Amino acid sequence: MLAEVVIEMVLLCGLTSLFFNEQHVLVRHEKEQIEKLREIDKDLNVSKKMVIEGYEKLSENERQEIDKYKVYRWDDEKK
Repeated sequence: MLAEVVIEMVLLCGLTSLFFNEQHVLVRHEKEQIEKLREIDKDLNVSKKMVIEGYEKLSENERQEIDKYKVYRWDDEKK
């Protein structure tokens, strides 16, 4: 009887531990995905700003973001 209770408690503790470890991994993965989406959103905002305002009106940091991807610019065709 006591052995059965001990076995059940060990199994319960083991399963609980596995469940919380899995939840921790899922949360970490979700945070990584959110960070990647924020980076993509930032890049898209810089690209939209470039299209609307023009490359010459971007800040130096925004120009570096655009140049990092070697984005084809309409201005380049005229040169």
